[in-house]
Amino acid sequence: MQSNGIQLTNVSVEKNEGGLVSLTVEVAPASVQDARSRVIKEFSKRLRIPGFRPGSVPAGIVRRNVGDEAIAQEVSDNIVPAAYQAALEQSAIIPLEQAQVDELTFDAFDGEKPLTFIARVIARPEITLGTTDGLSAVKRNVEITDEDVEASIEQMREEAAYLKNAPVRPVEDGDVLFAEVQVYVDGEPRSEEPANLRGFVVGQSGFVPAIDEHLVGMNLDETKKFPMSYPEEFPDADLAGKEAEFEVKVTAVKERVVPELTDEFAQIRQAADIADLKEKVKVYLENVGEREARKDVRQAITKQVVDASELEVPGALVDVRVRERIAGIEQELSQNNATLDAYLNAINSTQEQLENDLKEEIEGELKTELVLDEIARQQNFPVTQDEATNHYLLMANVTNTPPEELVKQVPYQSVVTAILQRKAIDFLVEKSTIEDEEGNAISLDTPAMQDEAEEAIMEASLEDADGEYEAEYVESVEVVEAEGGPAEDSASDEDEKPAPAGTTTNA
Repeated sequence: MQSNGIQLTNVSVEKNEGGLVSLTVEVAPASVQDARSRVIKEFSKRLRIPGFRPGSVPAGIVRRNVGDEAIAQEVSDNIVPAAYQAALEQSAIIPLEQAQVDELTFDAFDGEKPLTFIARVIARPEITLGTTDGLSAVKRNVEITDEDVEASIEQMREEAAYLKNAPVRPVEDGDVLFAEVQVYVDGEPRSEEPANLRGFVVGQSGFVPAIDEHLVGMNLDETKKFPMSYPEEFPDADLAGKEAEFEVKVTAVKERVVPELTDEFAQIRQAADIADLKEKVKVYLENVGEREARKDVRQAITKQVVDASELEVPGALVDVRVRERIAGIEQELSQNNATLDAYLNAINSTQEQLENDLKEEIEGELKTELVLDEIARQQNFPVTQDEATNHYLLMANVTNTPPEELVKQVPYQSVVTAILQRKAIDFLVEKSTIEDEEGNAISLDTPAMQDEAEEAIMEASLEDADGEYEAEYVESVEVVEAEGGPAEDSASDEDEKPAPAGTTTNA
């Protein structure tokens, strides 16, 4: 069979567990030699050999100057992707992830030998769609009260809180502490250098063992030793059930300051005054509420189709997504100077339990994605270049990444897939009966993609507003630091964010 200019002499398919498929592909010797000729011709155009015009350098001279290994590499780079695509078409396999190609064998200079390789890929499963007829949902009414507005503004104030040096006094519950900690077991230190604990709230640290009560009453620069026992179920087997001695030095004591609700606070939030801020918050909450209500309707309708559909989610793809999700969690924790072990200890879980929880969640997500993909495929929805371009521009706006960089980072096909899935959702919504809570027939005129875009832009703008607020308060915070205690005894401004409650240490 010939496809993409490549003649395949054999394609065999081996289906394995978890949705993995191995494609053994054999490319005809003639196609290998044609590719070799094209590669040599291209090198001939680039070479500058005295006595020869570019493009007319004989093959033998090209081989001596370029080397057979470089030529063979170019040949395989030209053939394998095209042969893989041809093999997918011939075998009617739709890949869900990038293939792993190995066991590549060929001789670019032997006209009798084929090129062979094995492509291992996670294949799209067979899908039997549930009915898309008779779908229905109720859209909840959205009512924003004065209490909702007050609670939202209070949350804004809490999120804008900053730290200042505490006055000279003993440590109290609720203080934000910076400290150096060394742990001794059997008289020996656990590490060469003390651990730096940065910005934890006394009484809410979640440390195991619970050392907070020993810190209350300490003073700045004071060092204190006290005995502690590790619990029998402590994750580190070397410490579980052990008696230890903790040595703690307080390096900074800070208080968390929540800014007052003033016209200045409102102006930094792009409002004229407090009254204007309340009105803007109410409008914002109404918009968010309506968007969430529409989202709930879409999810309810989509779930009806997904639940009625039959397919086996590829276990290999679930495993890939679980690893990616855990890597993301670890990266986020590392940015806050925390570890996965500490996080698991704080939520009283294990890595095995975390993986099982993620597996169940991701299986549901993938089943939904696959069903939406199948709907889009059956309906043959188009995706225009303008739609894809707008999607890239939206991502660039939200992530503050240059569009040209996103084009390199995010494959075009993944953008197309995202657009098609949203079109599939809109298709289901259009076919459904939707009522409000009073039983009146209504329609969702806003496309799913538009709602998601507005949500992403709003979240990004809120983050920018938070950053602007913090920048506005830098000067006042510095003044407070100067008045509250010696700056050299405190942590840097970059570190002045209290650690979340529940952070643990395995010191």
